[in-house]
Amino acid sequence: MTCVAACELIESYLDGELDPSLKAEVEDHLATCSSCAEKQARVHQLQMDIRTHAPRYDPPPGLERRVRAALSEAVKSEAKSSSGAWQWFALAATILLACSLALNFTLFRSHRDDRDMLAQNILSSHVRSLIGTHLVDVPSSDRHTVKPWFNGKLDFSPDVKDFASQGFPLVGGRIEYLEERPVAALVYQRRLHVINVFVWPTASSADHPSELTQKGYNMIHWTKAGMTYWAVSDLGLSELHQFSDLYKSNS
Repeated sequence: MTCVAACELIESYLDGELDPSLKAEVEDHLATCSSCAEKQARVHQLQMDIRTHAPRYDPPPGLERRVRAALSEAVKSEAKSSSGAWQWFALAATILLACSLALNFTLFRSHRDDRDMLAQNILSSHVRSLIGTHLVDVPSSDRHTVKPWFNGKLDFSPDVKDFASQGFPLVGGRIEYLEERPVAALVYQRRLHVINVFVWPTASSADHPSELTQKGYNMIHWTKAGMTYWAVSDLGLSELHQFSDLYKSNS
């Protein structure tokens, strides 16, 4: 089993979703590959962090009661009518409106929750890289060394840039596990501040930049040329924007 295949199965392995033979293959690989075993430990810790700290959201109070009440009133109106033709339209409209409101709220909440959860996972990966000994797998300031290192380890080629002349030197790179897949983490530095840039393919072709601040860390997200980027650092937001603008203009 290759490292890429093992990384793709680590989460399913931890969730107990693999059949016995495939589980045994993953276990054999983890027993002989320290890099994948370390990734497995990080994913396991991330799952524990999510279960402990991830926010949970409930529907607005009374939503189910209001939907049931509206349906009940519509049914009563229909029962009192002899002809009842227009009441059927009212009933159908009420049902469609209630379903639409509930679906729109669910979709909005799901999108927000997915983005917030991804941001938390990215921030956790950033913080772990700072407090441990695994900031980089390939320590180098030469992008021609860092970029080829990912060959065979990822199913895409990350766009590695070096902005040393602009005050953001490349430090190296490593592999992380996000969005149920291995992704590239490119490491840059600004004075004593570390910038992690997480990169992986996306189906979206539009660039919808956004920024977040969590627990004193700033995050800037953008997409370009079929790739999604998340830059994370305790660097001030204006300087992080300067870095992301450099990255986007040179891609």
